[in-house]
Amino acid sequence: MELEARTVPSNGKFGRLPWIFVLTAITVTAFGLRWYYLCHAQVYQPVRGDAVQYHAYAWNLVHHGVFSKAGPGSGQVVGDSFRDPGYPIFLAFWMKLFDSFPRWYAAVLLAQALLGSLTVTFSMLAARGWIPDKWLIGAGLLMAAWPHSITIDSFLLTETLFGFLCAVALYLAREAFARGKAAWTAAAGLIFGMSSLTNAVLVPFAALLAAVLYLRRRVPPRLAVILAISALVLPLAWGVRNAQLTSGASSSGRALLNLVQGSWPEYHAAYLQSVQGNPEAARTLHAIGAESRVMLSHPRGGIRLMAKRMAAAPLHYLAWYISKPALLWGWSIRMGQGDIYVYPTIHSPLDQELLLRAWVSVCHGFNPLLMLLAFAGCIGVLWRAPNAHIAPIAGLLFLYVTLLYSTLQAEPRYSIPFRGQEILLAWHALQRVAHWVATRRALPPRPSGMDPV
Repeated sequence: MELEARTVPSNGKFGRLPWIFVLTAITVTAFGLRWYYLCHAQVYQPVRGDAVQYHAYAWNLVHHGVFSKAGPGSGQVVGDSFRDPGYPIFLAFWMKLFDSFPRWYAAVLLAQALLGSLTVTFSMLAARGWIPDKWLIGAGLLMAAWPHSITIDSFLLTETLFGFLCAVALYLAREAFARGKAAWTAAAGLIFGMSSLTNAVLVPFAALLAAVLYLRRRVPPRLAVILAISALVLPLAWGVRNAQLTSGASSSGRALLNLVQGSWPEYHAAYLQSVQGNPEAARTLHAIGAESRVMLSHPRGGIRLMAKRMAAAPLHYLAWYISKPALLWGWSIRMGQGDIYVYPTIHSPLDQELLLRAWVSVCHGFNPLLMLLAFAGCIGVLWRAPNAHIAPIAGLLFLYVTLLYSTLQAEPRYSIPFRGQEILLAWHALQRVAHWVATRRALPPRPSGMDPV
């Protein structure tokens, strides 16, 4: 048994002890990189942009017991549903433990570094049996050291928690369908539901996943039903709460706003240029705002306005929507500081240390190829899935978020929670190519024709 544990079986898996050692080493590496980065990098004014609202929600939960984005000190705190509750509850948990801002902020960053590291762990656990262990090590190291996945932990934004919950849900789904157990399936569904409460874009995914797996005869009907129901329990409960609100901004309104903004190719550039006082950019934002107000007050009228605008330049907008997947899986953050930073950040080791700067440059250059490989891997697992339940799930999730965000706003920040799935699919494509090349080389040479007499 000891000898067996130290060898690599023919199916590409390490023995139990080597696998635990490798998994632990990569997890520690991921945490070490994040800890080192957080100890040196400083986010200038961390409570800004979306973080202002997340902080306000957490503050009101702790001090008023109301889920509201009203700023601290507001005369009236009215409940709303503009943001999803998952991340504010996470912030409120730490705010309840630490009453001073510096201690609270430090605790949140440390917790996010841990969650970011465990995201790598659960992604590797989910992919084991799909991708051979030797290849999975490379994928795990890339997930651990991918620059966006490191810097995002320093911002008070949903992406770290959302990515962690998605990775856990995928791991539980893998175990559930491999074991055929209802309890594991229900657990996977509940974590998918928690993911949906952190980012509502995932609300329909588990039900869609259950339907696809059932129709392709990947799971029994009983497990498909359990997955769909358990994934919808928490979002439906939150929806009941929201239906009782008499006023306040809603998440559906935010989705309609994103639909309008995402339909304008000029939106991101105009937003950034308007901050610098560009009058043309201000006019563009005014037009977008007018269309958004119509969409919020009368959605059908807003859809007609969008359709009329697109009909005036159909090829322009067709090219825009075709290009949006590349924008989503692109490199530089568009709505924010840019490059790998959402908010202005100083003293970043990824900028100041030669070795880390070189690594960022390598990842930047590799990013377009990674995206293409991931799409190839996605097509491969959905067209002819390997003998692993997680492969079609990862492929479907990658395709789902790509199509959804390409319809709404295609912003590289939104792809960060799914970088793990992107890397796994890309590694699947690479491994299949390598396997094909090795198979071709192993074939005996074709017999040559008989020499002429």
